[in-house]
Amino acid sequence: MTTPISFARGAPAPEALSADLVARCTTLALEADGVRVLSYGGGGGYPPLRAYLARQHGVAEEQIVVTNGSLQGFVFLLEAVFSPGDRIACEAPTYDRALLQLNLHDMDVQAIPVEADGMNVDVLAAECAAGRVPRLVYTITNFQNPAGVTLSLDKRRALGELAERYDFLILEDDPYGRLRFEGESLPGLRELVDPERVLFTSSFSKIVAPGLRVGWIVAPTEIAAKLATAASRTYISPSFLAQGALHQVCEGGHLEGNIAHVTDLMRERRDAMVAGLSHLPDGTVCHPPEGGFFIWAELPEPLSADALHGAAADAGVLYVKGSDCVQAGGERTFRLAYSGVSPEEIAVGMERLGEVFSATR
Repeated sequence: MTTPISFARGAPAPEALSADLVARCTTLALEADGVRVLSYGGGGGYPPLRAYLARQHGVAEEQIVVTNGSLQGFVFLLEAVFSPGDRIACEAPTYDRALLQLNLHDMDVQAIPVEADGMNVDVLAAECAAGRVPRLVYTITNFQNPAGVTLSLDKRRALGELAERYDFLILEDDPYGRLRFEGESLPGLRELVDPERVLFTSSFSKIVAPGLRVGWIVAPTEIAAKLATAASRTYISPSFLAQGALHQVCEGGHLEGNIAHVTDLMRERRDAMVAGLSHLPDGTVCHPPEGGFFIWAELPEPLSADALHGAAADAGVLYVKGSDCVQAGGERTFRLAYSGVSPEEIAVGMERLGEVFSATR
């Protein structure tokens, strides 16, 4: 029986999960603040971790809300700040779970196409000029999930100008930005735009461990208060033990070394997958990323990644259909996550995938 190789899950490789570090830091959290980390707490999150993140972002602690993963913060935002029918612009393609939440909350999803240098801001500008102004623009600026692209500096500035002109908010989702393999880091949107217009969200899932379920959101004070209230209403208290452990990781000076370790692992896997692209049919379009977890590809006509999804699974390789990441269309596109598998598995999986795609030509 063929052992399945999954390029479907955007999870860190086992080697990226530092169990010893988390165990040590959990013990330190219990020793330093045992009663508090084992008790109920406020919806905004563990105060020492909020204070650390506030210093990192140069904001007041009240502007930080620590949540059970960053997607939870996105859900709170939709429920506490927006209403069904509100127009929310997002990239096409975009993170499938975010798109699912937009649809579950009955938002008017405004799809803005993605190019090799990020969201096509000209399309958004034309939408706004035609009177279709969103209340919020949701963007994954660095090594976008699923497309792997990074929003260019010019486009970041142009997006900020549109937000000022048409009076909308921006949510910058950046769980991958610290995992850069090459190239120069770009300023975040809060550095380029009036920070009262920009919310920022990220997560420790990709840089420490997803099982800890800790993300955070930076927001204007009034919005942050609404998110903290939504958190208290939903789960009474987040896990202060996990947040306390991560506080020890950060304050103990361990985070940067862990990020460097994870980045090296991801770079090796990205390189293996780029090499494996040679197995895909001629005419396949792909822009290898400079960081993050994902490669996005588009098959040449008449091939359909949707139609071949089952055959690929039968051959022992799994991927995410591009159509799951857009409101409509995308049948020729697919996402490959190199993050959770070994370079050796990537080589085998890409050869299998090439055989499946080539067999139908």
